[in-house]
This record gives sequence, C-alpha cells and structure tokens, in this order.
Amino acid sequence: MADAPTPVMFAIVTTNANTVHGGMAPVFVADSEEERDRVAMWLSRITNAIVHDLHNGTLVLTVNQATQA
Repeated sequence: MADAPTPVMFAIVTTNANTVHGGMAPVFVADSEEERDRVAMWLSRITNAIVHDLHNGTLVLTVNQATQA
C-alpha cells in the first residue's frame, strides 16, 4: 500500500505582516483582501498548490511532496 503524500508549506499570503513570524516559506504581503486572493490564486495555478484560509487575513499554500520508498 502506498503512503499518502506529505503536504509541505509552500507560501504565505497575508494582509497583515505582523501575524507571520519565522518559518521558511516566502511571505507575500498584500494591501487588500482582493489582492491577497488574487496573488494566492495565481500562485496556486502556477504551482498546483492548495490554498488554505486561516480566517485571520492569512492564506497558506501547500503542495504535496511525494514520499520516497
């Protein structure tokens, strides 16, 4: 039986840079919720990432990393 892929944080898109601290994912700071949503949409289309809304002005994009046997 194959193992499920592991989600990896790919990027963070936020309207409030003060809520994001540390980490290794790039952070994109948007001036409005509309810009935040547009940036996340294009990043997800380009990279085939999944967008997760944290409901605090921040969106997290993840990609699935294949596990190696």
